[in-house]
Amino acid sequence: MAKRDLGIDWKTYYDAHHGTMEDAAALIKPGDCIWLSNAMATPYNFLEYLHEHMEAFHDVMLYYDCMNLPCSIAMDPEVKKHFRLTSAFNLPVERIAIGMNVIESTGTCYDLLPQGLETYHCNTAAIQLCPPDKDGWCNVGAYQVSTHAISTQMPFHEKKIGFIDPTGQYPVPGGRETHYIHVSELDCIVDSPLELQAFPAAGPTDMDVKIAANIMPYIHEGDKIQIGFGGLGEEILRNLHGVGHVEIFSEVACESMMDLCKQGVITKITCSSPAACTKEFFEWAERDERIHFLPQNVTIDPLSVMQQDNIVAINATFMVDLIGQCCSEAQGLKPYSAPGGSFAYIYGAIRAKGGRSFICLRSAYTDKKGEKHSNIVPWLPAGCIVTTPKVYVMYIVSEYGVADVFLKTLKDRIKALIKIAHPDYRKQLMEQIVTTPLIKEDDLEGYDPFAE
Repeated sequence: MAKRDLGIDWKTYYDAHHGTMEDAAALIKPGDCIWLSNAMATPYNFLEYLHEHMEAFHDVMLYYDCMNLPCSIAMDPEVKKHFRLTSAFNLPVERIAIGMNVIESTGTCYDLLPQGLETYHCNTAAIQLCPPDKDGWCNVGAYQVSTHAISTQMPFHEKKIGFIDPTGQYPVPGGRETHYIHVSELDCIVDSPLELQAFPAAGPTDMDVKIAANIMPYIHEGDKIQIGFGGLGEEILRNLHGVGHVEIFSEVACESMMDLCKQGVITKITCSSPAACTKEFFEWAERDERIHFLPQNVTIDPLSVMQQDNIVAINATFMVDLIGQCCSEAQGLKPYSAPGGSFAYIYGAIRAKGGRSFICLRSAYTDKKGEKHSNIVPWLPAGCIVTTPKVYVMYIVSEYGVADVFLKTLKDRIKALIKIAHPDYRKQLMEQIVTTPLIKEDDLEGYDPFAE
């Protein structure tokens, strides 16, 4: 199969290997595992072609990160007779498809993605690319820098299909090995334009505002901040004006970070991928030297994160028990997101000099029947998926405060977590937990779960 050859006439090679969706599909054989990248770098047009012609395929695995656009192949249960789909992270498309039993969730962390691909003998890459430059190098685009060096460029990929996209992919500056692929490495080249899709971050809820207010006293000038895409992240960013100069060292770069960078609040952004940003953001990112898109093995790896002094990691969870075990990727046994990059930051931050790690949740929720339940529980119900073990948890935050459980005894953890539970459940949690070997009634003598 194709190997990089910088000595060839790349334009002649390009013309000779320029083909159609049919030509690309002809490269797919039974037993292949195809890496499809993520978000806007996913070859959606190719997937539509595969779905339309699925009767011609069998025993083919499609392995990717996440989709940010609906796709027929993910919504058709008949696909399972021909393709096996698995996603490293779940967004709305995946949640629907998992419910239809079409897509499988890998359940692995981003820092182990290369090993996951190798486990399934991933031998083919099919990816969207920017048009080649004057020397035949195609920038892989902002969405794909995160995984290019650790997936597409790995030796187990024997076949590579490049889908040239001048409208949906935006180039970002970087090195040849991490941000580009040469035309001579591609076995088939197909025109496949997509329209850029941007999705604004959700605005902060009242709960996000309260949780952020509990975290802000722990953030200081000069810190490096890791934050996700969503209402809590937006609220944290909004409050940075009162902190001073900070950096971003995170999995995703959000649109609002651009504005804070222009205002001088954020002095540097080191990230792995954009978060459904606009054309304005990508045009700014291409020319501003303060933002750097780097591979996951630099930005989402615990060994890298622990080298970042004063890193502040802010992540979310659905449920936590009274010793600090966090269920963050599923609602019971129903997959919702995935471990993603959270563990790399949670573990890296506790090992970093001056590092702080916060895992956030709302104290209670109301189910479809209108009944309220505590998200802080005495012990995890049967069937819960633990994402973060208790030993790696530092601060747990609800709208009622911050519980410091890091390196604490089980009894101290219990006392700290009850105090940030919803007031309606604190007495109940005490009554339940003393029935276990973890803590007894005499350990709670003089303890006031409502005291500040």
